[in-house]
Amino acid sequence: MTRVIGIVFVLLAATATAHAQNADPTGSPSFQYPLIKGHGGIVVVPDASQQPKKNSKVLLDIVSDEKAGGVIKGFDRAALILNQYTQAGAGTDNGFKMTLILHGPATKSALSHEAYAKHSKPYAQSLGIDKNPNLELLQELKKHGVEIFVCAQALAHHGYAMDEVAQPVTTAVSAATVNINKQMEGYAYIPFH
Repeated sequence: MTRVIGIVFVLLAATATAHAQNADPTGSPSFQYPLIKGHGGIVVVPDASQQPKKNSKVLLDIVSDEKAGGVIKGFDRAALILNQYTQAGAGTDNGFKMTLILHGPATKSALSHEAYAKHSKPYAQSLGIDKNPNLELLQELKKHGVEIFVCAQALAHHGYAMDEVAQPVTTAVSAATVNINKQMEGYAYIPFH
């Protein structure tokens, strides 16, 4: 009888532990990358409130050049949002739209590899920094339907020419016009300053 009680206790403890782990996926996170690999890892939380909705539209206003995962933080967050919506069945195949506008210190991230190296400080050049570390992720985001704009006014203010802008990025008249136009089209606004 004691042995049976012991076995039942072990089974109950194991079940309770498994249930506790399943109940809180954020306690021991397992990050997933359903669309954009290597950036924007997500934790699936199916029972949380405010799940991604189909036909959502978001505008990320990226000014900061602060890094996360080797790229500008706003780009990593763009990948995270795209991964969340894709995992929830509310991604680009279900009407999700995302636009990025780059300006301020983030402007340099819109440049081609050659232009990025040309405009890097001499010390960075001496270390062999000759590529735009953001370009691969920008190309991946664009491949999955994300619109990426850079502010022409910011290009001019930073001394970058329009022909130095990398292929996945489109030059807009200004960040202000993108912000105004996209918000008039119903895009939710998220700033990264």
